[in-house]
This record gives sequence, C-alpha cells and structure tokens, in this order.
Amino acid sequence: MIRVLVVDDHPAVRAGLFSLLRSEPGIVAVAAVGTAAEALAESGRSRPDVVLLDYDLPDRDGLLLCCDLKALPEPPRVLLYSAFARPRLAPAARVAGVDAMLDKGAAPDELFETLRKVARGGLEQLPAPPDVIGRCVGELPPDDIPLFGMAMNGTPTAEIAAVAGDDLPATRSRLRALVKRLGTPRRAAPASDTGDSPPPRPRSV
Repeated sequence: MIRVLVVDDHPAVRAGLFSLLRSEPGIVAVAAVGTAAEALAESGRSRPDVVLLDYDLPDRDGLLLCCDLKALPEPPRVLLYSAFARPRLAPAARVAGVDAMLDKGAAPDELFETLRKVARGGLEQLPAPPDVIGRCVGELPPDDIPLFGMAMNGTPTAEIAAVAGDDLPATRSRLRALVKRLGTPRRAAPASDTGDSPPPRPRSV
C-alpha cells in the first residue's frame, strides 16, 4: 500500500482528493490537511510514503514546505500537485527536493500512475528547458550558482554541504533561499514558457 498525505488549503479539494485516493486499490490516504504546519506534524505522525502537495498554502508555499519535509529524519517523497506545475517552476522545485510535478487538470488515472511512480522512485528529474535554467542562473548571485547546479543534478544535500564547506543547516538555509528567489507563482507560468496565456490565479491552487 502506498500511504499518501494530502496537503491542500481548499476544504472541498482536500476532501475530494482524500476520497478519490481511498477508492483506488493499492493507495491509501492517511490524512488530509490544509496548512504547512499541519503537514509537518502529520508527516511525523503517519510517515507517509508520498505527500501530495499543493503550492499555495496559507502559512508557507509548497516548495518551502518541501524543503522542510525533506529535512525530516524519514523524508517522504513529494508530488507537487498544482495549477502552477509548469516548466518555469521546475528548477525551484528540483532545488526544493520535489520528486515530481503534476497539473491539477490531470485525469485521475494519471494522478494514480504518477503517485505509484513517485513512490517507487521511478521518475526522471523534473523537466526544465535549457532557456528556463539559463534565466534562473541569470537571477542568482555567483556564489550560489554552484549550489544550484549541484541541486539541479540531484546531489544529496549532505554532499552539497561538504563540497561548499558549510555545515548541513547552513546549506539547507542557502538552498531554501534559492527556492524563495526562484519559485513564485507569478514567475511559474508566463505565456512564453507554456505556449499559451497563463491561467488566472484562483483562490486555491
């Protein structure tokens, strides 16, 4: 059984996802919460295999929450499930430790299959077009570019810390700052990245 924690700030979406997941063989929703603080507490209690994570939360955005989840003693895998799951967000998501992204418009069967792949660790790195990566590098201070490169290549945080000559908390803090710099909904879905106009910002994504 794949144990999934649902994190979404919209009560109706949260309840719908919880029911949907519980109806699928081999997947069990262990809990559904609406804030980052609740997600961290519940992750410690229920130890989910995968966190199905919204981007837009009231107390912290989903990428910063992913940073915190990945720092847990037994970190879960993270599937970012959001209307902002666009190529422009992929670099920040990779730095944060997101294992996969999926647009909320995906069909239920695609959601189930993606959850299974994430749980098995069978997904490739999040796709990020070269022009998107180039623009991200252009926004970074020179000292942070090596950290960005290592994180984009999936280098473990402890190894990044050793290469950078920092301790683990300091490295996590620097990576978190990179995520904050690179990952915002406003930047995540410009028309030039998606081939169409960006969607209007809903109350909850």
